[in-house]
Amino acid sequence: MDLLSLFKAVLILYIIRAVEHSNIVNGLDLQGPIFLHEPPHRVEFSNNSGGLIECSGHGSPPPEVEWTPIPPQQDMVFTLSNGSLMFYPFSAEKYRHEVHATVYRCKLRNLVGTVLSREVHVRGVVNQKYTVQVHDEYVMTGNTAVLKCQVPSYMSEFVMVTAWVQDTGMHLYPNTDIGGKYTVLANGELYINNAGNNDAFKSYTCRTVNRLTGEIQISTYPGRIIVTEPKGMVQPRINVEKHSMRHVVLNGQTTLPCIAQGHPVPTYRWFKEENEQLLPLQLSERITIVSAGLLKITKARLEDSGKYLCWVNNTAGEETIQVSLTVTAPLTAHLQPQVQTVDVDKDAQFQCIVSGHPVHDVNWLHDGKPILRDNRVEILTDPPRLIIKKVQKDDPGMYQCFVSNEWEQIQSTAELQLGDASPELLYWFSEQTLQPGPTVSLKCVATGNPLPQFTWSLDGFPIPDNSRFLVGQYVTIHDDVISHVNVSNVKEEDGGEYTCTAQNAIGKVSHSAKVNIYGLPYIREMPKITGISGSDLIVKCPVAGYPIDKIHWERDGQTLPVNRRQRAYNNGTLIIEQLQRLEDAGTYTCMAQNKQKQTSRRNVEIQVLVPPKIMPIQAMTNMLREGMRAAISCQILEGDLPVSFRWERNGKPLIGTGNEVFRRLDEYSASLVIEHITSEHSGNYTCIASNVAGTERFTVPLTVNVPPKWVLEPKDSSAQAGQDVLLHCQSAGYPKPTITWKKAIGPTPGEYKDFLYEPTVQLFPNGTIYFKKISKESQGHFLCEAKNNIGSGVSKVIFLKVNVPAHFQTKSKQISVAKGKQVHVQCNVQGDNPIDIKWKIQATQQYLDESLDSRYTIRDQVLDDGMVSELGISHTYRQDTGIYICQASNAFGQDEMSIQLIVQEVPEQPKNLRINSQQSRSLQLTWSQPFAGNSPIEEYHIFYKQISDIWQNAEHITITGAQTVVNIQNLRPAKAYHIRMSAENKLGASEYSEVVQVTTLEEVPSGPPLNVRAEAKSSTEISVTWDAPERDHWNGILLGYYVGYQMSLSPEDKEVNPTQGFSFKTVEVRSHFGGETVLTNLNKFTQYHVIVQAYTSQGSGPPSKEIAVQTLEDVPSSPPESPQCDVLGSTSIYITWSPPDVDGQNGKIKGYKVFYISVDELYETDPEVVKSTNQYVTIENLRKYTNYTVWVLAYTKVGDGIKTKPLYCRTHEDVPSAPQAIKAIPASNTKIIISWLPPELPNGDITGYTFYMSMLEGGREEGTHKRVLGPFVEMHETQRTQESATYQFWLTASTKIGEGEKTQVVTVPPNNKVPARIVSFSQRIITPWKEHLELPCRKVGSPAPVTIWRQDGHNMETNSRKSISKNGTLNIRECQALDAGNYTCSVENTWGKDEIVYSIVVKVPPEAPNLTVVNTYTDSLHLEWLDNSHGGSPILGYVINYKRDNGDWEELQVDAKTNSHLLSNLWCGTRYQLYITAYNKIGTGLPCDIVNSYTKGNPPVQPKHSQMITHNSTSVTCWLDSWGDGGCGILYFMIESRVYGRSQWNVVSNHIPPTERIFTVSDLVPGTKYQLKVTAHNNAGSTTAVYNFTTLSPQGVIYSTDHANPVSHMSDSPFYANFKVLLPVCLSMFMLLGLIAAVLFIRKRKINHQARLASSSMSESPSLANLQNKQNRDQQYLAVRCNPSAGPPRGSNSNDSGSFGKAEGNEYIEDICPYATFQLNKQTYSESSYSGNVYSGPYHSVRGSFVYHDVKPDSYHTKEPEYTKVRRKVGRLRDPHSESQESDNPGSTDSEVRKILTLHIPITEYDTLGSESDNDVSARALNSAKYRAQRDTQDETSSSSETTPTSMSRKSKPPFAARKAGKSGTGGKRHVRSSSGYSSHNEETTFSISNYPPNYQDHINPPARFSDSNEKSKTQTSPRIRANQKLQREAFQINV
Repeated sequence: MDLLSLFKAVLILYIIRAVEHSNIVNGLDLQGPIFLHEPPHRVEFSNNSGGLIECSGHGSPPPEVEWTPIPPQQDMVFTLSNGSLMFYPFSAEKYRHEVHATVYRCKLRNLVGTVLSREVHVRGVVNQKYTVQVHDEYVMTGNTAVLKCQVPSYMSEFVMVTAWVQDTGMHLYPNTDIGGKYTVLANGELYINNAGNNDAFKSYTCRTVNRLTGEIQISTYPGRIIVTEPKGMVQPRINVEKHSMRHVVLNGQTTLPCIAQGHPVPTYRWFKEENEQLLPLQLSERITIVSAGLLKITKARLEDSGKYLCWVNNTAGEETIQVSLTVTAPLTAHLQPQVQTVDVDKDAQFQCIVSGHPVHDVNWLHDGKPILRDNRVEILTDPPRLIIKKVQKDDPGMYQCFVSNEWEQIQSTAELQLGDASPELLYWFSEQTLQPGPTVSLKCVATGNPLPQFTWSLDGFPIPDNSRFLVGQYVTIHDDVISHVNVSNVKEEDGGEYTCTAQNAIGKVSHSAKVNIYGLPYIREMPKITGISGSDLIVKCPVAGYPIDKIHWERDGQTLPVNRRQRAYNNGTLIIEQLQRLEDAGTYTCMAQNKQKQTSRRNVEIQVLVPPKIMPIQAMTNMLREGMRAAISCQILEGDLPVSFRWERNGKPLIGTGNEVFRRLDEYSASLVIEHITSEHSGNYTCIASNVAGTERFTVPLTVNVPPKWVLEPKDSSAQAGQDVLLHCQSAGYPKPTITWKKAIGPTPGEYKDFLYEPTVQLFPNGTIYFKKISKESQGHFLCEAKNNIGSGVSKVIFLKVNVPAHFQTKSKQISVAKGKQVHVQCNVQGDNPIDIKWKIQATQQYLDESLDSRYTIRDQVLDDGMVSELGISHTYRQDTGIYICQASNAFGQDEMSIQLIVQEVPEQPKNLRINSQQSRSLQLTWSQPFAGNSPIEEYHIFYKQISDIWQNAEHITITGAQTVVNIQNLRPAKAYHIRMSAENKLGASEYSEVVQVTTLEEVPSGPPLNVRAEAKSSTEISVTWDAPERDHWNGILLGYYVGYQMSLSPEDKEVNPTQGFSFKTVEVRSHFGGETVLTNLNKFTQYHVIVQAYTSQGSGPPSKEIAVQTLEDVPSSPPESPQCDVLGSTSIYITWSPPDVDGQNGKIKGYKVFYISVDELYETDPEVVKSTNQYVTIENLRKYTNYTVWVLAYTKVGDGIKTKPLYCRTHEDVPSAPQAIKAIPASNTKIIISWLPPELPNGDITGYTFYMSMLEGGREEGTHKRVLGPFVEMHETQRTQESATYQFWLTASTKIGEGEKTQVVTVPPNNKVPARIVSFSQRIITPWKEHLELPCRKVGSPAPVTIWRQDGHNMETNSRKSISKNGTLNIRECQALDAGNYTCSVENTWGKDEIVYSIVVKVPPEAPNLTVVNTYTDSLHLEWLDNSHGGSPILGYVINYKRDNGDWEELQVDAKTNSHLLSNLWCGTRYQLYITAYNKIGTGLPCDIVNSYTKGNPPVQPKHSQMITHNSTSVTCWLDSWGDGGCGILYFMIESRVYGRSQWNVVSNHIPPTERIFTVSDLVPGTKYQLKVTAHNNAGSTTAVYNFTTLSPQGVIYSTDHANPVSHMSDSPFYANFKVLLPVCLSMFMLLGLIAAVLFIRKRKINHQARLASSSMSESPSLANLQNKQNRDQQYLAVRCNPSAGPPRGSNSNDSGSFGKAEGNEYIEDICPYATFQLNKQTYSESSYSGNVYSGPYHSVRGSFVYHDVKPDSYHTKEPEYTKVRRKVGRLRDPHSESQESDNPGSTDSEVRKILTLHIPITEYDTLGSESDNDVSARALNSAKYRAQRDTQDETSSSSETTPTSMSRKSKPPFAARKAGKSGTGGKRHVRSSSGYSSHNEETTFSISNYPPNYQDHINPPARFSDSNEKSKTQTSPRIRANQKLQREAFQINV
């Protein structure tokens, strides 16, 4: 191998490796590093645990993770392989500040660039021991105490208060408000408000947690508050920091502290500093005063930041507290654009979009280094932007913007990529001189984007194509392109000027240098050179050899130059300027010579080409109008042929379509013709002529004159003062129109003047006027006019209205006035009139009016620019001090002004006025002596008047200042009085006291309710609201209202039936004495008349005026009438109808929907829908000869109405399609069988088939035979007459329309063998279950073939349902789901085999859904279910079956489109059993497992003794409204009484309605001890409470049996009256009697122990309740086993309610089996439990006995209820006391359900669910009979949870009789529960005079279901209790 070859090999290897490396880099999709997990801004950790800071990122290539500064102590901190920084746990002595308390940063780096994380402030904390203490705090009575959790300062930053624990066990948590008494702030301070003596006995413990270690510490000793009584007045003393700072995050909450102590208790007022001015703080729902002076701010806003001042004062002095609040919003930063590509020398710009508050600093980084401003880099601040001018190669990389404030730092990252850049040479070769022989290497290096490509030339010509020359280039890793030219064995002819040129899409750059090779002159060959006429030509002579003395050019023997255009240079360059063909074309000779006169010559041919020259074209401006024709001719004066022409308009090519036509006149000219020119054709037209020599362009302007037209027509506009306004006026035309604006003179348009543009008004070039912050002066009419001297121009007059919102120049001011003086407060508002001004007091938010107080006067005066309002107070009082708000509003805005009125201090008024005793004509008034004003009170003045009177007419009583009691006589009964008083000393009289209102006896109201308003809420509901009657007409306490309503009647109807009255609804009084209710079950879209009456305890008052209101629209309830279907053809039908009945439209009909579907697809797919606003529609593109089902419905804006009954239309017949398949099979040597399948689309009734046959003999067809076959023929035999002939067959089907398409042609070739073949066809068969199937398999062959059937690839076994007949047909009887699959029939003989496959699909009923109870309510259950398999056919609906305990099964149908349902109108507090089934087209599927659930509700809850009764000497008052309803509305009360100790109870009332709030038992004996038994009943049961009380003595004092005898003298009394003798005797007798009583008491207690424990609870004897709970618990534990055969209990002789008698062990068990269930841990209700809860469902009668529940198993879906009803009747509504209506059916059990289901499920499809034997049923029936017999012998059964046989409804007519369940065998009849017939009992009791509403009628009839409506005649059953099974949760019954 020679040296040159070795050099080439090494060079090639180097290039290959460089290229490979370049490809690796270029193959990467480079992406800069981005943080996946950026470290947090602050990291704190304990030295015991150490810390871990995660840092990771992604990019391409994946970035390296580094930390800066590099951790100095590797034994303390270590960088993990994943980039995380781990700090090891350390001891206190190893703490290093530079490691554990410094700022770190995470750095990501890859090839693209570098990014830095935010600053990570690391803080390692050395854990130290600490203790927490709570110091006692002193507080004056009535003030707020502050307890603080004292934590050492070195740990306070890391220790948080989690709770305060009171010694009573109450926990108080931060940021909570416990009933206003306790408040715990976020910093852990505990505020105890209104401290009193009771608070002094409580202690408080503080609980803290160390947030770094999780260590929990409790204060060493509890702290308490020491309550002191002040002596005299005490100036407020601050309890908190006087100057503090608070920080809260946006939308967070904070509490600003302001607590002081003083006497009297100080008051607190908050102010906020606004514009260096203190303004009273405006309180709202968001800013409230929690208690004392704590200011709570929720949902904090940025504008809440600022200084807050709390002003604390009392009569002794004042103090202030200042709090600075900072509200911050989390910082976010987003750098846009994320990735930016910029060309070199172009500008790059990044914008940092910042949000959050506050923003202190924004810094910029490039590849982790700060960016500094210079002449290329500009950094802007608002908004933050970075501008890089003239991007250079070093600028690409990663850019970051960092945003920070005092609390956090955030960053965002973006990438700058370098775009296109022109080539730039980085290295180039230099000139060389050398001897021939060696190797020469020339190198150029360039860069650019895109990467440049190198080309090399030698003396202007390409590098010679010679093996000695090698050219190559490659790309480095830095995107530098290196190119080489290597010349081996260099020779003298290789010398010359070498040029390297680097070029890309942006530009090019080149370098030239000479390579001199010693040798003789040599000129290389030159190719023919072509020049362009008129341009310069440069030719360089390629001379080699060195040295060269001279080079010159010759032509025709003459040395050049020969004229002025020629220039020849010594280096061999020839330049010919302005090249001309005739003169310059020809042969030129270059000659080179050295000093030795040795020469070399070489000729070159120069050819001159002439480019085209276009003759100038005249401009076409201002000469064309729209509609004219324009023509532009383009002609060349010279140029080589051929010449091509093309046209451009405005630089875009024309294609010569439409109005533009190109015409080529000859070889030298062309023209452009435009027909019907328009303004769109205006532009610069360019003719471009081209040939091989070049291209010539000539541009002609063409304009079309167009008169002005509006582009943006001006319009009237309105704006609010201060806004920026744009008035647009733009027009188009040619020449461009001039737009001028003028303004009308005066208020009306007509005369105009030129508009004067002020500094705030600017006219844009497009004609738009811009008003900056417009004012009222700019309002007026404006004229915009556009002209261009073409036509008359256009103009438009518009009106600009400027609206000024109401606003105040001054937002607040302060006024002082002396007490008793009059004051006038003015507020001056500016804005457009009319302006509405209202005055209100800030403290009460009450609007002021002259009618509110006679002292107020409000006067308004309208000004030109606004309004002035003056509030006058004729006589100022102390309570007038406050902030008055003047609110002003107009149509364009509102504003308010705060005026602080300070009234001079005056003596306080008397306080605590109380009415001691109240009679019909007199009352006694007492009060507390007020602050005397440092002067004794001389007199009190008492004023009293009726509410309707004014105080000037009030009665007046004056008494001495020493009294605090006065009797007021001569009052009128049944009147409400106002009483006030004042105190007077020698300085003057005080202000009047608070007004005390007292009311005497009542009368019926004398006035109607006011402001009765009715509004439709839905199509069946009207909301009625009203205000109370005028106060003077109340005549007592309003108990409620009667709301009457009836449909509007025409005058004729009123004459025919004038007695038709209103239906009334009772509504209780609301808190504002008015009322509101919703009338339901109304007719849709119907007008009603509504009246309202008020009533008191004495009766109802006059009604209000009738008001009319109409219910809203609803979907139509009637279908369209007279639907009709007409068939138009084989693919279209025409549907017509009439609108629905007017009464059923329920609104305005918006249109109609027509549903249609083929009968075959019914229930399988959704029908098609067509909308129409007409009463007809044409439906097209239907299938031919198909029966369609059509429905029509009407819809309103609310939705779709009811569909019509289905219509059936069949489209007309048409010709059929070809038969589906055809076979031709030789049956023997002489017979052929042809079989086929009917057409897939018969398109009518098949009338027959046409059979075609032809024979081919020797390639010649011998004719076609045709035969018509019957319509039901599917097989035909024909004879083979010629054995050597080939037979062809095909077939067509026909209807009465004609013959259809033909089948494919089948051929039977000649063959003397008969192979096994099957005549039948493979088919796919879809069938419902229980159908019979026949699968034919007819075969032919000789010898006779063998038939084999297989199912799914396995040999099929025959059975009773599957059989194979002799002809091979497979019969399947009553096919089931398991029969689905592929059935294959195979035949085979000696000559062949064949098979067909039947694919069978069996559709079955759907599987059972999965039913779940998701929510329970008092009268409803929310059900959801999930579908399982639908059995191959869509589910059409669901049936929900449900029953209550001891009730009948009911069922409800649900639409298939829902998977949830709210089962309503249920009993309260009752267990329900439910299951669901689904049905499809095939049938009804299996039911799901029975689900048990309970509705919510419990028996009534008794109140405390103190809440329930009050008594005097002869009567006791029961406050019935203190009872809790337990979640179910109370139906009625029963009250009994007896003298204490007697056994017989006297019934006072057995049916007191719940609307009676109080009930009085009178005629009692004074000074007697009584027992009162109150029983409350609701649907969940009853509760009985016994209360003991003693009536007062006749003198009104508590009765006592100890009366002292008067003292007598010894001489006047017998010996036994002597005290010294009587005392020992009496003591001895008392001791003896006590012993006897104790013995009798113990004996009696043992006898009556059982009865006392079961009796009703007594509020005065809590020990009895405890004993009762204990016995109940014992009974629960006794009831472990049950003996079904046991008899009724014996030995119970007690008639007392709730007494069970004494039962021993198993005897009690037998008593409660087998129906009793138990519940453990019944919830105890307080007196407030369930107060206000009402049950709105139906009321049903139940009867039963004491019932307990067991703990509910986990399998139940619903919440554990408190009680279960044990019996329910079948009827919907019944008389409360009608026992004859009671159903004897105690209900069905789960086992009965399973037995019933079994009877209705086919045996062949489903498994038996199980049943019970008749013996078991009979045995339990006998048991049940025993219990029913025992029930008849018991007088009453009562307990704390007793079910009650009652329901209540207030109606003017007797209640309807209960519907009775059918007793005949109607097992297949669907029983759908009615939704009507119920009475809703809540605070609105309904009674009606109108007709009873009709029942809900079911309109869907799904497949028949099972029902246990015959169940009542069957033997009752109950669940079995198995010996080894836990007691199951069932609702059993005790029938005793």
